[in-house]
Amino acid sequence: MMKPDVGLYVHIPFCRRKCLYCDFCSFAGTDETLRAAYTDSLCREIASYRDALRGYRVDTIYFGGGTPSCLAPAETARILDEIAAVAEIAPDAEVTSEVNPATADEGLLCEWRAMGFNRVSIGVQSFSDRELAALGRLHTAFEAEEFVRAAFRAGFQNVGLDLMYGIPHETPASFRETLERAIALSPTHISTYSLQIEEGTPFFLEKDRLVLPTDEENADLYDLCRETLGRAGYEQYEISNYAKNGYASQHNLRYWKLSPYIGVGVSAYSYFEGVRYGHSRSLADYLQNDFSRRPAGEPETAASREYETVMLGLRLREGIDDAAFARAFGVTFTEKYGEKMAPYVSHGLAYHTGHGMALTPAGMYVSLGILSEILE
Repeated sequence: MMKPDVGLYVHIPFCRRKCLYCDFCSFAGTDETLRAAYTDSLCREIASYRDALRGYRVDTIYFGGGTPSCLAPAETARILDEIAAVAEIAPDAEVTSEVNPATADEGLLCEWRAMGFNRVSIGVQSFSDRELAALGRLHTAFEAEEFVRAAFRAGFQNVGLDLMYGIPHETPASFRETLERAIALSPTHISTYSLQIEEGTPFFLEKDRLVLPTDEENADLYDLCRETLGRAGYEQYEISNYAKNGYASQHNLRYWKLSPYIGVGVSAYSYFEGVRYGHSRSLADYLQNDFSRRPAGEPETAASREYETVMLGLRLREGIDDAAFARAFGVTFTEKYGEKMAPYVSHGLAYHTGHGMALTPAGMYVSLGILSEILE
């Protein structure tokens, strides 16, 4: 039996400085000795999958963080070489790295392109200097624009931008300007995320003093984003993600479609051979790990797979296909969940696609509430 393709996520936890809103597993500082030790550990973990990956083909590789551009080029190249030594890489594999405009330049982008990266995801967040300062970003709007242009000059044809809305002091006018400046750069992919105030971040400590949009104003910003990007030719293929035709993030689609992936690095999680498992957020533990065994995992059950199929599938514009759902669970999605979905259909939040069911753009915005009801 032919094995499915698999994705590989590589977590790089270093940042020059943590942003005020960030609760990802990342650590301020880029100490050379620590970076080298972490690269050693990453390569040992990748090597530990040599036997497990036999018969599989890796078709997406994603360096995330943290800030992957904090690694020295030689360290990044060493990690890629280890991957190539352990696994068969698809000729058309999507190879992505996140990058911060403040920690990279055109020279690094050219080196990445020569290493085999063919996609970059640039953390811009805003094209307002006031908003960037409020977020604790290290770059200006002008520097971000210049960096996007540099990515195209370096030979990247697939360039994504990350943007944020709901930022302190943001207005519809400033967000519209951010969207228009992003569109003018003609990236192939734009992700837009609503700012979340997470416990343990500096923003959480200041939450009562932050001037933030109301829930209703945030919803208006979401609508403004969807309408503006839609007119510019970007299709909303997932709640927070928009792409030109043919440029959806293949790696991220793995998560939403329950396709297998392996995550390596501190805090990284995997979904491989029917088991979910992952590392803790302790960098010390990760550096001491000999990777002789995988982290303890939780095998999926029919019930857990169905839950995740619904929860993740309804994030996508295409929704859930009845025939595929029936092959997996013996009943179509419409047969099992159609009655629970009916009130949302009548209120314009969901619809019948002709082959299953999906949420409308308005339904996507309130998807957490819908999912909590139908999966109760």
